[in-house]
Amino acid sequence: MKKSELSKLNFKSFLQVCYLEIEPHLLGELERLRDEIITLPESSSENTLLSLFEKSINNLNKIDEDNSIDARIDTEEREGLCRALYTMGEIVGLDVSTDFVDNWRDW
Repeated sequence: MKKSELSKLNFKSFLQVCYLEIEPHLLGELERLRDEIITLPESSSENTLLSLFEKSINNLNKIDEDNSIDARIDTEEREGLCRALYTMGEIVGLDVSTDFVDNWRDW
């Protein structure tokens, strides 16, 4: 795992166009996932990593459905989130051709 490469990711650059109401929630979830991945041992299995991504994507689904937030995950947010999640996945050695993000996302 390339923890230093993960640490350098600027998630704001993936979400350059984003509703202000939802942006802190999306950035917070991406940062939470990154922090959780960084704390894993180097020998963590692919299944362990995928379970963290699944949990995070389910959290993003909940954010999108949260009626207390006056915005939703639309095209720009969706594309940015997918780029960020697949970039993190690639850094930690997941096969991005499996479209693992699309398996769990509702947005």
